[in-house]
Amino acid sequence: MIFQSIEFLIFFASLLIVLLLIKNANGKKILLITFSYIFYAWWNPAFIALLLFSTVVNYWFGHKIYEAKPERKKFFLILSLIINLLLLGFFKYFNFFQSNLLLLSELWGYHSSWVSINVILPIAISFFTFEVISYNVDVYKSEIKPPSALDFFLFISFFPRLVAGPIVRPKDFLPQLQKDTKVNFEVRNLLLITRGFVKKIIIADNLSSFVDTIFTHPSNYPSVVIWIAAIAFAIQIYCDFSGYTDIARGLALTLGYELPLNFDRPYFATAPSEFWKRWHISLSSWLRDYLYIPLGGNRKSNLNTYRNLFITMALGGLWHGANWNFLIWGALHGLLQIVYRLCHKTRLYSYLTAKTTTSVIWRKAYNTFSFLLFQYLVLVTWITFRITDISKMWVALKKFICFDFDFNIKNMGLGSTNFFNIIIIICTFITLHTYFFKKGNFEDLWSKAGIVKLILLYVFLGVLFFFLWPSTAPAFIYFQF
Repeated sequence: MIFQSIEFLIFFASLLIVLLLIKNANGKKILLITFSYIFYAWWNPAFIALLLFSTVVNYWFGHKIYEAKPERKKFFLILSLIINLLLLGFFKYFNFFQSNLLLLSELWGYHSSWVSINVILPIAISFFTFEVISYNVDVYKSEIKPPSALDFFLFISFFPRLVAGPIVRPKDFLPQLQKDTKVNFEVRNLLLITRGFVKKIIIADNLSSFVDTIFTHPSNYPSVVIWIAAIAFAIQIYCDFSGYTDIARGLALTLGYELPLNFDRPYFATAPSEFWKRWHISLSSWLRDYLYIPLGGNRKSNLNTYRNLFITMALGGLWHGANWNFLIWGALHGLLQIVYRLCHKTRLYSYLTAKTTTSVIWRKAYNTFSFLLFQYLVLVTWITFRITDISKMWVALKKFICFDFDFNIKNMGLGSTNFFNIIIIICTFITLHTYFFKKGNFEDLWSKAGIVKLILLYVFLGVLFFFLWPSTAPAFIYFQF
C-alpha cells in the first residue's frame, strides 16, 4: 500500500473516522497498532511474523537490560545486538554474500553444485532494526525506561514512518505516547502532506523513466546526457525520499504525533559534514551516536578519527543495500569527509576563510566555488549509488568526469518533447528549491494564506496532478532499503 493510492486514502480516512469515535487513550493505541499491522501486511502478510518477533524479543531484552544487575546489563545488550544484527544480516545480506562466495569459488577454479537460496528482503527491516538497537542501547545507558507493551508495540509499528523512516529515537517518540493525543486537522499538516506528494508524483516520478533509460545503457549517450541524468537523479532521489518523509510527518501530525525532520535542504551544503547534517538526518545522527562515537569518534589521534569516519560512512553505504555500488558510495563519502578535514587544517583554508585577511567579494567567490565543487562531487557519488553494475558505473563516471563535448543528441531515442520536459522539471525544482531556501518552508508560508488563496492553490495543483500524474506509480526508492 503506497501513499499515492486509492487504497491508502480509504485506509487513512477509515482510521481517522474510528479514531474520532474512540475516547480512551489505550483504545486509540490499540487501533493504531492494528492499522499499522494491516498497513505492513499489505506488502506481504508473512512479513508480520518478523515484525512481531523483533518487537517481542526486543521488548523482553529491554526489560532484562533494565532489571539486570550492573555486571549483567552488558551481557543482555550484546546478546540483543547479536540477534538483531544476525536477523538484519541474514535477510538483507545473505544473497549478497552467497553470490560473491560463488563468484570467488569460480575464480579459484571450483564450480559449486549447490542450489542458490533466494532470501526475500522484508520491507522496512533496516529501519525498525536500527530503532530497536537504539532502544536497547538507550535503556542500557539509563536514558529511558522500558515502556508498557502497548507503547512499545506502537513505537515499533507506527505506520507513517514504518516503511522508509525517518528512523525514530525511542527517547523522542515514547514520551509522546504518555499523552492522550487527538486528531489534528491543521492546515499546515495538509500542506506538509501536499508538499510531499508534489515532490514524489510531479517531480520524482516524472524524472524516473528518463534516469532509468540513461543509466541502464550509459555507453549509448554522450557526456551532456550523462550530466543531465546525474542531476535528474539527484533531484529524483531527494524529492522521492524527502517527499515520503514530508507525507509521513504530515500524517503523523494529523494523528497527534511528531516525527523528526529528516531533510534540511542538503543541496545547499558546501562540505560533506554539512551535507550529512542536512541529508537523511535521522540515519546520519544514528550512525554518529551508535557507531562513530562508540568506535572512538574524534577522541584520540587524527588517524583514528579518519578510520572511524571511513568505517562509519562505508557501513552507512552498505546499510542502503547489499551491493558493491552502495559500499563504493559510502566509501567515497568517507574519503570526502577525510579529505575535507585535512584541507580544513591547512593554512590556506584558514587564510581564505578569515574575515580579517580577505575581502567580502573574495569570500563570496570562495563560497560559490566551494558550493559548486561540492555539488559536483555529490553528483559523482550519486552515479555510484544509482548504477548497480560496476562496469556500467565506470562508463558513466568516465563520461561525467572526462567531458566529451558531444552535443549531438538526435536519434538517441530520447524524444525531443520528453527531453524538453525533463529540462523544465529540473529548472523548476532548482527555482523552487532556491526560492523556499530564502523565503522559508512551503507549508509555513501558505498556512498564513487566506481560504481563497488556498482554494486557488489546490485547484492549480489539481490541474498539475491531472496532467503530470505518471501512467505508473513507482514505489518510493527507499522502500527497497
